[in-house]
Amino acid sequence: MQEVICDPARHPWSGRTSYELLAATQLTRLEELERQVTLEFASPTAFKSKEMTVPVPLPGLVFGSLVERWNAFSPVTLSPEMRRYGEEAMAISRYRLESFPVASKDGAQRIGGVGRVTYRALAGDRYWLGVMNMLADFAFYSGVGSQTVTGMGQVRRR
Repeated sequence: MQEVICDPARHPWSGRTSYELLAATQLTRLEELERQVTLEFASPTAFKSKEMTVPVPLPGLVFGSLVERWNAFSPVTLSPEMRRYGEEAMAISRYRLESFPVASKDGAQRIGGVGRVTYRALAGDRYWLGVMNMLADFAFYSGVGSQTVTGMGQVRRR
């Protein structure tokens, strides 16, 4: 017997929400937004960039991937400049990563990173901090990077 679980009380890797609720939770908060987020990369995560595979979750790649996924399906469109914000105004402040190989159908191996990374916003603009926090929450539902349909790029905010 198989079942679908959407209750985080029954399994920590389950849950459900809406794009509108994710956006409202972070973009309309009255209290100060967090300047850093920690993401746990639970399965090997890699990115395609300039025709190369990058097995390190750099801020521009992570948040660029997330904003592309968000904009592909959400009725609430975000600025694609989030990738540039990630590259220019975010830094990795702490990390613990390990590389893992993943076999693909054609027998080749992809290398992806597994572990935790803390990203810190160097600029405190309210809109960009809200988007950064919202996308960190969204990562749990969308995955990040390449080959997410094969199980790579499973991530959640810690």
